Amino acid sequence: MTSLRDMQTAVLEALLEDRLGDAAPFLAPPEPHVGGRLTIHRSNILTNFSNALRSTFPVVERLVGADYFRQIAADFQRKHPSRSGDLAQVGMEFPNYLLNLHRADRFRYLSDVARLEWLIQQSSLAAHHAPFALDRLAHVEPKDYEELRFALHPSVRCFTSPFPALAIWQSNNADRDARAMTPAGDAPHAVPPGGAIALDSGPDRLVMLRPRLHLEFLRVSAGELAFLGAIAAAAPFAATIECGRGADAEFDASAALRRFITAEAIVDVEARP
Repeated sequence: MTSLRDMQTAVLEALLEDRLGDAAPFLAPPEPHVGGRLTIHRSNILTNFSNALRSTFPVVERLVGADYFRQIAADFQRKHPSRSGDLAQVGMEFPNYLLNLHRADRFRYLSDVARLEWLIQQSSLAAHHAPFALDRLAHVEPKDYEELRFALHPSVRCFTSPFPALAIWQSNNADRDARAMTPAGDAPHAVPPGGAIALDSGPDRLVMLRPRLHLEFLRVSAGELAFLGAIAAAAPFAATIECGRGADAEFDASAALRRFITAEAIVDVEARP
């Protein structure tokens, strides 16, 4: 006897592969218009999935065009069907899909733009957190400094790319002025007159966060990126400093700590024995 799970899987595969006749035997009671009903259901599945991808990757859609985006969205859905009722999560594997699709051609930058858009969504949807309370440090004994564990704002996401992905995103995002800002001193790569962006004008090494109303981008050094990565892994302060110095011999831990507390990327600290 076919299990419910196997029946559901068979029907889903038949709908995604446009083999509606294979799904009909699993539906009861039989009815004369089952083919038409399945066609409507298939159309709704494809449209809802494609719309969810479009809302997450609007810049990728603009770069490749609506027709091609619909084509790859359908192929992506066949290979990575939704596993959740929350369609906001269907794009998780889309950057890797684009990487495999265009790994060896002139569109290989698309996967990095998609990865940036995915991280932007995750950062924008993250929880809020109050800024760092500096008086927390006043109660820490100097002997305990090395064991401090700092915490990042929930919206912090780190991004690296050999391409100028942020400049591409900003120049193709119709709502960029309302959705994103770059703090003074951290200007993105300039977009030349006419909007042309040279793919060799990267690389990008970024931290994005949304501590208040706007998404913000910080350009960081290799040492700063390693430092934040160690904080995200709950490493003690001494280890985060070593990570920063290991990536950049000129890394200044005090300056990095001040910068990221001021930017509200670091929002808490815990002293552990």
